[in-house]
Amino acid sequence: MIGRGSSIRGLGTKLSRSLLSVPIYAKVAGIGALVAALFGGVTLLQTRWSVTPALYEILEQRTETAGRTLAESIQQPLITGDLLTVREKLRRTRDTVPDLRYVVVTDWNRRIVAHSFRTAVPPDLVRLTTAEDPHDGRVRVLKSAEGLVFHAAVPILGGNAGHLHVGLSDRMVTTEVSALMRSIMWSLVFCATLGAGLALLMTHLLTRPLRHLVAATHRVRDGDFSSRAKIASTDEFGVVAEAFNEMTEVLQRFQREVQEKEETRLHLLERMVQAQEEERMTIARELHDDLGQSLLSLLLAVQSKCAHSGLPRSACADLEPRIQQLIDDVRRLAWGMRPSILDDYGLDSALSRYAQEMSGQLGIEIDYQYSGTPGTDRLAPHTEVTLYRIAQEAITNLVRHASASRASVVLIRQRGEVTLVIEDNGTGFDVDSLQRSASRGLGLKGMQERASLLGGSCVLESRPGKGTTVRVRIPHEETAHREHAIASPPA
Repeated sequence: MIGRGSSIRGLGTKLSRSLLSVPIYAKVAGIGALVAALFGGVTLLQTRWSVTPALYEILEQRTETAGRTLAESIQQPLITGDLLTVREKLRRTRDTVPDLRYVVVTDWNRRIVAHSFRTAVPPDLVRLTTAEDPHDGRVRVLKSAEGLVFHAAVPILGGNAGHLHVGLSDRMVTTEVSALMRSIMWSLVFCATLGAGLALLMTHLLTRPLRHLVAATHRVRDGDFSSRAKIASTDEFGVVAEAFNEMTEVLQRFQREVQEKEETRLHLLERMVQAQEEERMTIARELHDDLGQSLLSLLLAVQSKCAHSGLPRSACADLEPRIQQLIDDVRRLAWGMRPSILDDYGLDSALSRYAQEMSGQLGIEIDYQYSGTPGTDRLAPHTEVTLYRIAQEAITNLVRHASASRASVVLIRQRGEVTLVIEDNGTGFDVDSLQRSASRGLGLKGMQERASLLGGSCVLESRPGKGTTVRVRIPHEETAHREHAIASPPA
């Protein structure tokens, strides 16, 4: 029983939800049709119940009056035995009274002496008119195959000369009632049609502000906070539209503030990145030109002193490799800060060299591929630097967290867009959890910020145990950037 009750409640909830989800036009039309049907049905029944008894009462009085009038008209001929005149009067009555079914005249001995039938009197009527109790003066309702018949037996000379039996059908009553019902029905149809038309017109007028409001809401949803709803009246819909316009004004003002702050943030971030790159370039140049040259001079001096001082060779054997290691460390540090190959030969050569060196240092296979039209101009310097730094950050994260044994770096140069894809076969991770993390998501946010500064995007795709893919897309213009001569990069 509990399960059945729950299912019934669930069915009722679904039904009510379906009814509430019907459009307003359908609701109004349905309610109008239901009200019209109920009103029409009640009106028809009430009219039929009130008119039909009155008409039958009139028919009863008419039957009684017709019988008495006809009885008085044939009284004299019947007394004198002029049956021919009696039959003629009955014939004329039959032809002039449309709803007259029959007239039967019996004598004092209850024998039929005249009737209005063209042939013989039906047996049922014979039994009725020759009965011992003719119910003088009272109207009886008889049933026949053609409907009801109102029968009256009127005595002639108090019954001493006989009785006149007259029967009137209810055909006129049913005809009048049917005609009245049809008239009322057509009137109800006309009123219902007119009411439905007016209701739909009113619904259209009422829902038009709602449609405008919904359209304005969709435009706001799409980011157009300058959209305003039309205020066509001061009713409740006008109040809602005015409140909506006030809300969009606040949203538009808030959007402008957010855009201004975002532009300021991006400008500061761009200046910070630019200053960082300039500082990296300066430090790399100082390391390579100053400290590197100083260490190289020191190495040459040590070698010269060891060769001409007469000191044993074993005293210099340990010092020269240390100085050489310092020189290599300084060069590698300068390369990491700002590789000169990036400025001299472009992004393709720099990424190829970087993948080769990192593969040797880390002991993992890093494959680099470039796809583009040969002979195209170099990308803009800030685009090359951005893509190179993103590749550095992605490979650094690969070393720290991915535990990968193989990776690939793919640079795709297309018309109007350059794409950088870094993939690995590492452990992978949950991207949503990383983005919610305040510390581990900084690298991804940094890559995304760098790409957004150039109007691009950086998307991270990963699943636990399925590796990681970093896909960067940056738009670029096909303009010449020949700040450096393009030559073959050093091996």
